[in-house]
Amino acid sequence: MYQTKLSTLSFKVIRLAVFLNLVMATGCGFQPLYSHGGGNSSHVLNQLSRIQINPIENRTGQILRNFLQDKLTPSGVPSSPTRKLTISLKETRSDMAILRDSTSTFAKVKMDAKYQLVNIETKNVLDSGTVTSTTVFNIVSSEYANLSAQKDARRRTLRIISDLIKERLALFFLKNHK
Repeated sequence: MYQTKLSTLSFKVIRLAVFLNLVMATGCGFQPLYSHGGGNSSHVLNQLSRIQINPIENRTGQILRNFLQDKLTPSGVPSSPTRKLTISLKETRSDMAILRDSTSTFAKVKMDAKYQLVNIETKNVLDSGTVTSTTVFNIVSSEYANLSAQKDARRRTLRIISDLIKERLALFFLKNHK
């Protein structure tokens, strides 16, 4: 009997705590950045969808551009873009965990992406910055496995960079919403 009262009491306390958290969260001004509702979030999505992404050098740049197009303009290339995004990539690979025979068992891929958002009409730079991402992969005795692992590490890094650039641009549009 005492156990039943305790479990009923703890259930009521948990329900009350969840309710209070929900009430407090709605009062703090929390607002999702990418929601499809009204207000600032739909403004951010609208502004992101009007960005023209310039071609980026080499195959790695092409992959990054494709990731960004999927994230920023999921409905396709904008018919009348208002802003242009230019990106330059720098990739470095470092071998880690070097053994006595001068072989490596671990490698790190680091990418730096410098981006610039420019107003197409005025040619003014609206936002710029650098994002960096690092991933690692194992080096094994099979050369094919190493190439595949490095390719996968590169793709993971590019996906992270595309997420970071989207977040920065979304925050820029949210901050400058008038």
